[in-house]
Amino acid sequence: MDIVNLAYDLLIIILPFLAAAAVELLRRKLGVEKIEKIQRELEAKQELGTLAVKFVEQAFYDLKGYDKYTTASYWLGEMLRERGIKVTDGEIKGLIESSLRTLKDEFGEEWANGVVGVTP
Repeated sequence: MDIVNLAYDLLIIILPFLAAAAVELLRRKLGVEKIEKIQRELEAKQELGTLAVKFVEQAFYDLKGYDKYTTASYWLGEMLRERGIKVTDGEIKGLIESSLRTLKDEFGEEWANGVVGVTP
């Protein structure tokens, strides 16, 4: 009987430890997966933001200023929503502005003069 009691006491000590370790592993696993999902969504948003700016610049070269921005923001919002990615109007504006700044920095004078990607 002493061995049975010893085994029982040992289980009483080990089981809570194992349960706590399992809960911690699960918490860490879920945390990593959530961070990875957020990272993938951010990358998708940035890529689609750049595509929106390039698309509108090529397809709607006759538009100017606010009309061009409105078209790009509408297209970007639709593409993100189709992919199940939640986005706010503020995020859309930030993504378009960021993409536009990156493209202007990359292409400089060519972008300012409307040479890049324009097919009249």
